[in-house]
Order: sequence, then structure tokens, then C-alpha cells
Amino acid sequence: MRAWKQNDNTDNGEKIEIRRRMLKAIDSPNVLECFAGEGKIYKECYQGLPYLGLDKKDIRDGRKIITADNRKFLRSADLSPYNFFDLDAYGSPWHQFLIVLQRRTFTPRETVAFALTEGLDFKMRMSGLPTGMLKYIGLKKGMRIPNLHNHGDFIRTLFITNACKKHGLKIQAAYLAANQRKTMRYMGLVVVSN
Repeated sequence: MRAWKQNDNTDNGEKIEIRRRMLKAIDSPNVLECFAGEGKIYKECYQGLPYLGLDKKDIRDGRKIITADNRKFLRSADLSPYNFFDLDAYGSPWHQFLIVLQRRTFTPRETVAFALTEGLDFKMRMSGLPTGMLKYIGLKKGMRIPNLHNHGDFIRTLFITNACKKHGLKIQAAYLAANQRKTMRYMGLVVVSN
């Protein structure tokens, strides 16, 4: 068996299937891919759609890509043109997710999608969570909870539900898959504004 590497694509097609389902739920999708990477998802799902990719690496493969830290872009750019946010972080997409919820103006009854890839299991095994998640799940900074990772799916669901509710969004559809080792979660979230 070969060693696992950070850049390994560990899903079995779930990431693509989830994105395809969500694209069908959005009228005239306009995609902002915050971790553009090698372009596999673009080729399988986004090619031919209005699209902007962000990546810290300089990528020149024909896609419209800005070389930038996605958090800085999300904090300063006009996010209103985008209704499909691909937050395929190798670790935690929650910081970017919260920036979009806090900064983007949602028109009444607008449908927006989020594709999320998350690998928080290791951090939760060490009793940790991203700071931004804590207030949405009722925990205080510095709290240590043994075996937190055993409650990961509940924590994710509680966080997503409370964050959407706070920002006037109703969850219309949600998709979830995991890699074979259950270390990565692939999520799709379709929300509608009130």
C-alpha cells in the first residue's frame, strides 16, 4: 500500500456527483471556486459556465483564475454575482463559508449553493474546532471535549443550521459523502434566502 499524501484525491466520484446535483438546483449558476487546484472539478462540472477560480498558486491552464488568498478576496470583492461557492478546502472551509454568509447580500427567495470539502477529523481528535464555529454550536474558546470527533457529524449539522438561520437562509437540500477512511467529508448545501 502506498503512503497517503495531502494532494491525493480520496473521493470515489462523490465530489463530482454532489456538485452536479447542486448545479441542477441553481438557475444560471455563476461559480466561484475558492480552491481552484488542478482543474479536475472544473473540467467535470464547471466548464462552459460563468466561472472564477482562486488559488495561491499561479495557474495558467485556460481557466479564469486570480492568484490570491481566497479569504482576502472574499473579504473585499463583490460576491453578489456568484450563486455557487465551491469551498473545497483540504482542511476546513468554514472560515470561507462564514465570510460569504456575512458579506454576501442575498435577495429574497434567492437560491445559492455551497460545495464543501472538509477534513476536520484530526483537529477534532485533538479536541479542537475552528474558532469561528464555536459561537454557532454553543462552545467557548479553550473548551476541551474528549472524543469530540465522535460527534463530528452532529457538530457540522448544528453549525451549518445555526449559521444559515442567523443569516436568514433556509436549507433546501443537503448532500453528504465521506472518503473510505471517513477523514474527509464532501458536502453540498443548497440554501434559499427568506
